[in-house]
Amino acid sequence: MTDILELARHLLGVAMASHWLLLILFLAAAIDAVFPIVPSEGMVVTAGMAAAAGHQNLLLVIVVAMVGSVIGESACYFLGRGSGPRLHRWMKRQERRQQLYDKVSGALHSRGGLILMTVRYIPGARMVATLTAGATRYSFKKFVVFTFAGVTIAYTYVALLGYLGGDAFEHDSLKALAFSLGLAFVIGLVIETSRRVSNRRRAAKLAAS
Repeated sequence: MTDILELARHLLGVAMASHWLLLILFLAAAIDAVFPIVPSEGMVVTAGMAAAAGHQNLLLVIVVAMVGSVIGESACYFLGRGSGPRLHRWMKRQERRQQLYDKVSGALHSRGGLILMTVRYIPGARMVATLTAGATRYSFKKFVVFTFAGVTIAYTYVALLGYLGGDAFEHDSLKALAFSLGLAFVIGLVIETSRRVSNRRRAAKLAAS
């Protein structure tokens, strides 16, 4: 087990010091926006740790992740814009997706900015929201502005978690990664729990009235 941990620390150290890290981060952020199977947040955390260790520039890490994500989400927007009936059929295959589509499509034109900025904190919702924005012909200029604002907040927060973890455990990159990801998980859990409690209270009030 000790040998495995040491190997993991070595590989993580090599990744943090790699000149390719920013390119990989850019690609991960762009792909994650279209196909949410690439852990771009984990890559940003690692890059934030690398910045704390002096291997990367923190501001550049945030900007690269932001640009990659905006490009990926814009691609997803245009996929939705050109998909037509096929998107509706794909949404209907899963009840949760259909409900989210109906909810997002109704809310986009009344409070689109808030939806596009916060939907990335709901698991699996970002891709549906960006596809829906395209399918409903939501203004692309507004889409880019609100998406840019949303990714700025999101990736600054994630990169700072990595930076703080790297600074707190500067001599052990594995502990730094565990700390940063653990902190991100706890914060995410608190936000998601608060959101669900708020939704239940709102539903209870509507039912009572």
